Amino acid sequence: MLFIPTNDEEVMEVRQLTKLADYEACIVRDKNGKEIFYFGSNKDQRSFFLPPHSQMVSLLWSRGRRRERRDLRITKIDLRPMYMSFEFNCRTNDNVELVLEGSFFWEVVDLPAMMKFTNDTTGDICNHARSRFIELVSQVTLQEFMTQFNKIAQRVHEQDESNFYTQRGVKIHSLEVTGYHCAEASTAAILEQIIQETTNRMNRLQQQESENEVQLREIRGDIEEEKARGELIKIQTDNSNAVSKMEGMAEAERVKSFLDHLSKDIPDLSMKEKISMWNTLRKEDALKAVSKGNAKLFFTPRDVNLSIENHDHSREGSWVDGAENSN
Repeated sequence: MLFIPTNDEEVMEVRQLTKLADYEACIVRDKNGKEIFYFGSNKDQRSFFLPPHSQMVSLLWSRGRRRERRDLRITKIDLRPMYMSFEFNCRTNDNVELVLEGSFFWEVVDLPAMMKFTNDTTGDICNHARSRFIELVSQVTLQEFMTQFNKIAQRVHEQDESNFYTQRGVKIHSLEVTGYHCAEASTAAILEQIIQETTNRMNRLQQQESENEVQLREIRGDIEEEKARGELIKIQTDNSNAVSKMEGMAEAERVKSFLDHLSKDIPDLSMKEKISMWNTLRKEDALKAVSKGNAKLFFTPRDVNLSIENHDHSREGSWVDGAENSN
């Protein structure tokens, strides 16, 4: 609504309407010096005019990665969680000066407590974290820091037994080290070599692990193949034994049947003669099987019961000599 004064009215002072978002808050100091806190989440305090003889309280916070400048003037405080970066120096146990870079994820949870204990919230948070880092980093060497810096950052935040942050009405959700480097150029060059060698070693280890995994897969494949081959040989052996057993039983049944019938037909034959007759018949079967192919069979005189006799003639000379004399 637009206010237009009449002829007998005079505007003595113009006051701005203060408006707060749901996530904002502000502090008003009244004429008695008492601080009144306004929060945008409250409907009755979301918009208001400053009461007479009251003023808005301004906070002077530090800014910059090292919080070297304290000139950030704030009247409306953002109560949402936010990130804040930092950078500061510290020394390891072997006297290597490092420059740490990282970030906080934090928020204001108790505005009256913050106003009671500090007027530079960001500066206090970074200075306390720097003290904790200096304390913990000084207990480890550079090599240990390179492998444990994430754990050290976790200890800085989670193992802080003091009530420093709670007392100032802030909550640290996380603290991370995003990078580090040596303050001195010569040390930085050595550190770069160490990092490069570490990277190369990790690459070689990864390559070796890949090769070992491939070899292990090949060995496992060979083992599975040999197991399958052993099972195949066992099955083949069992089948061969079964076939041989069946053939042997059939052969035994034929021999038994032959001997039984031979005993009935010719009871006077001895067992030796019966076996001899059976062997003779088996030889005949073998000759029939061989004759069906292209194989050549050679017999010895003993096999065919063959005898060779040499007759010596009493007359002198030979038919060859007679033939020559006739000529």
